Amino acid sequence: MTLRTLKRLIFLSYLPLSLICVGCGGIDHRKAVYISEGYYGWVRIEYGVTGAPKVPAGSFFRSDYPSFSSSGLLQTSSELKREVDSVEIYYGTAMEVRRVPADMIHGRISSLNVTRPDGSRFEREFETAFIGPESEYEKHRHQLERFRKSDDNYVISGFEDLPRVGNIRN
Repeated sequence: MTLRTLKRLIFLSYLPLSLICVGCGGIDHRKAVYISEGYYGWVRIEYGVTGAPKVPAGSFFRSDYPSFSSSGLLQTSSELKREVDSVEIYYGTAMEVRRVPADMIHGRISSLNVTRPDGSRFEREFETAFIGPESEYEKHRHQLERFRKSDDNYVISGFEDLPRVGNIRN
């Protein structure tokens, strides 16, 4: 096999991969989790949980991403990143996958902007949000808003005082 033939073979084997990457907009580094469509209520992602699955970045397969339990809790061994929106929430069924619309996610906060009354942080990192229409959120927003001290600062005594996760439609 000549050097020219080898180069041509390498080029032809990388061509389909490069076209796929260009067609898909490159590698997607967003992290995603799934929730059942029709879930209304508070959800919580708890980070750094030993033995829990990681939240992968940029997978083609829905089965690679963890899903919220029916109780609205998702535990992952991944670490919480500085950006609150680092994890995207999707509705996923066997036939369709689509992002939960922004107007269905309310009151999203993370442990990065929550302290205890003494100024200390919680041992476990988390994100919490309400999933559902604004009319439903308005009925439950006090469960979080009572702890707001400023635009992006919440003071909560204990982990158990966070809004209780669960589907309010059940």
